[in-house]
Amino acid sequence: MGKIIGTLFEYGPLLFGIGFIAPVFAALVEASGYTLPYDIAPLYAGLGLGIVVGAIATKRGSWI
Repeated sequence: MGKIIGTLFEYGPLLFGIGFIAPVFAALVEASGYTLPYDIAPLYAGLGLGIVVGAIATKRGSWI
């Protein structure tokens, strides 16, 4: 159990990007009424953004 929790904390920024940043970005895009280029669904764009930002934070070890 400790190993699982350790792994989750190691990839915490990536999980945060997927689980929090993606839906918040999608909600902001939908609330603003903005349409994304090529008719990309806001959630897909948010997932892409969340994965990229989370992966960068995971590799760097910091959000800053």
